[in-house]
Amino acid sequence: MPLTPTQTLARILAAGVTAALSLALASCAAGEVPSSGPLAVHERPDYGMDALLGGVLRTDGGCVRVEPSAGSAGTATVVSFPAGDATWNGEVLTWRGEEYRDGDEISLGGGLAPEPPGYVPEDCGDLEVWQVSPL
Repeated sequence: MPLTPTQTLARILAAGVTAALSLALASCAAGEVPSSGPLAVHERPDYGMDALLGGVLRTDGGCVRVEPSAGSAGTATVVSFPAGDATWNGEVLTWRGEEYRDGDEISLGGGLAPEPPGYVPEDCGDLEVWQVSPL
């Protein structure tokens, strides 16, 4: 039996709502780049650099960064995470199921970004940015 115009319209609207919800959920899963907060975030790429940054996580002063471990050479570096990969609740950085607090040792694969790859907090000043690999 053919559909009435009302039934046809209802099916079209239902399909549209389903498509919109699917897109919304996909964007949440992929994560979004914020425009504020102490955590630097970049759009999630399909690739990742494979150098290693190790040091001490520092979360004070409105900029989440890694500083060299005691006795190590180097400078503080802003760490930028792929959107959706890390969370910051004001005290704890959660990344790949692990929790890190100010003063914890941390190692992050990735590489130095030639320019800021996404959102970087103003409080980070002109520190170099380490683009954390999504892989």
